[in-house]
Amino acid sequence: MSRLTCRNCGSVNLPPLEPRIKNIQSPDSLVSQILRGQRPLLDSDHALLTAEIVELEQQQSLYAAQLKEIQSRRCAVRKALESRKSVYAPIRRLPREILIEIFHSVCDSWWQEENRSWNLRLSPHSLDLSGPLWILGRVCGLWRDTLHSSPASWARKLVLRQPFSEYDLEILQTYLERTGEHLLNLQVICSHWTEEEDMDDILSLLVQSCRRWKNLHISAFKQHMRHLEPISQLPALQTIDMNIFGDYDCSGMCLSALQLWKASIRVHGTLR
Repeated sequence: MSRLTCRNCGSVNLPPLEPRIKNIQSPDSLVSQILRGQRPLLDSDHALLTAEIVELEQQQSLYAAQLKEIQSRRCAVRKALESRKSVYAPIRRLPREILIEIFHSVCDSWWQEENRSWNLRLSPHSLDLSGPLWILGRVCGLWRDTLHSSPASWARKLVLRQPFSEYDLEILQTYLERTGEHLLNLQVICSHWTEEEDMDDILSLLVQSCRRWKNLHISAFKQHMRHLEPISQLPALQTIDMNIFGDYDCSGMCLSALQLWKASIRVHGTLR
């Protein structure tokens, strides 16, 4: 803490300008006369000017330290003020159900916007941490707690899209945990076939939630379908839309879904 700060109350007092500093700043000072050409710089002036430079540098350091402390305190006061004012923000008075509906509307708008401009940017997916659910949860503690206690918000649309990064498995694990036990509306798009360990791990993790799949859309190669073969039952599945590249028999999946009422399966020949 600066020596100019009161230890009791924390206030910062500006020190008065020293008489000599005031004299240095006066219009008819020695420096002003020299700079204006009213008198030459004499050898005898050097000692005085050097002393004044030292003194002014000390004053400059003192005021710089004081200014830094004032700015730090100002920042702390501003944050404290903003946090207290936020208590009275109108959105905090909204019922939880309405706040969740607003979040859902934001998410729907984001998906629709992405779909309109698909040719201008990378296709959207749920593991994108710049997506609305992730961003909204970082705005404030209230929004984070609201979203984390609303598994339906996470389960209403889960889109997985190739390629996957090395972090996507962990992100998907977190995402599935936040869906709780809610039924899932799931889309899986595998745009190309490659031997990817990350993809194998993600599909294997996804299959663990198969009993909660309600609506499933999958576009994949037949090599990806081996991850679905261990599935014996799909008790909640109501609709399925499959687009498979390569000869593959999907009838087993449909037979294991007792609530299935709509199925669309397209198999695109033999790929070599």
